[in-house]
Amino acid sequence: MSRPKRILFPYVGDSVGGSHISSLTLAQGLPHARYVPVVAQHQDGPLSQYLSDRNFSAAFAPNVAFLNTGPYRRQFLKAWVGVPKLVRFLREHRIDIVHTHDIRMHIIWGMAAKRAGIPHIWHQRTPTTAKRLDKYTAHSAKVLAVSEYCRSKFPPAMQSRARVLFNPFDIPEPANRPAAQAALLARLRFAPKTKVIGFIANLDTRKRPLLFVEIAKALVSQGRDDLRFIMLGEARAPHIDDLNSAIQSAGLADLVQHIGPQYPIAPWMAGLDLLIAPAVHEALGRTMIEAQLFATPVVASNAGGNPEIILDGQTGLLATPDAPQAFADAAIRLLDDPHFTHTLTSAGKVRAEQTFSAERHIAAMLEIYDSLA
Repeated sequence: MSRPKRILFPYVGDSVGGSHISSLTLAQGLPHARYVPVVAQHQDGPLSQYLSDRNFSAAFAPNVAFLNTGPYRRQFLKAWVGVPKLVRFLREHRIDIVHTHDIRMHIIWGMAAKRAGIPHIWHQRTPTTAKRLDKYTAHSAKVLAVSEYCRSKFPPAMQSRARVLFNPFDIPEPANRPAAQAALLARLRFAPKTKVIGFIANLDTRKRPLLFVEIAKALVSQGRDDLRFIMLGEARAPHIDDLNSAIQSAGLADLVQHIGPQYPIAPWMAGLDLLIAPAVHEALGRTMIEAQLFATPVVASNAGGNPEIILDGQTGLLATPDAPQAFADAAIRLLDDPHFTHTLTSAGKVRAEQTFSAERHIAAMLEIYDSLA
């Protein structure tokens, strides 16, 4: 009997985001009798704790210069030094397939895999229009995109090769939402009948954190004194300074709180009365899918890959991007019409479980791995 094939999942290690959560969900769910995930990180950082919490043992990859989508010739000298180190790593760890998940890993590990004669899977999780990716992906055995929107942004040759595969999500036990809401109110020391509206993302401009503050202001200006607003996610300068300034300028210091990243997210998501997702250019926003799995109502921007997640008027509501009043109007509709909201969240939960389950994703990935093994 042949040995299980070994799949390398390499990461930089300096961050934890949706690409890490999705790819490690896949790694954790692989049938180890057939495929063994080998997790590697180049740096000790936030990812280390995340891996430890999930019982992953990570190897440390060689220290190399990461490549980008700049001119090919400029990348060559960096690769000349770094690629041989990675080839040795691949051989020492008996890697059969290299599966990468972000641009810093795609190019350098793709070159190393080609040099070592090992299939490489380029799994693009963010939209990109960089024309040079046609050249960089030419030697990858497979190119994957996480949404049709993501694939549509690829340059022509890359787009023609790419297959869409939605990210995987573990299906949670049905949430006791009244209990979760009561627990969240107690945790935040809010009054019992308060409705909590959440923003769950880092404070990058594309996520539109300042727009969330404008939406909060639009809601409060309509006399909604029963609302409180919380923001969960990583904050780095200067974004946190801009956010605090916006909250102060809007006169919402007592109503809007930035709480920072929270793990696990489940008790927070299940306890929200409403999730607002104003981000634009999202390939496939995790928080919207997680909200649907917990039957939490969602208002999202009608942009990027969001319409592939939220079916407007069927599983949630979509609002005009960057239009705070449109978001506020949609929020009020969901907050004030529980029957309509229940209809949407019930349908959203069913569709999310069917469309975005880890089981479905892993089955599709096994077919891809089998075709390369």
